[in-house]
Amino acid sequence: MAVTSVDIDTEMLRLAKSSYGVKTNREAINLALRDVVMRRQQIEAIDAIARIPVDHDATTIAYGD
Repeated sequence: MAVTSVDIDTEMLRLAKSSYGVKTNREAINLALRDVVMRRQQIEAIDAIARIPVDHDATTIAYGD
């Protein structure tokens, strides 16, 4: 794991620690980073699903027949 020095909004860090229920800055930051990445991946997956063509003329839906 890389060691990085950054200036962080201490109030936001306090809120993140409280929201995640963790005690260390490292835990809060790692969880927040994981959340950001997962949310982006979810948005990309939803966008990919939304691009799937839909046959609006279909009258029935086949479920693994």
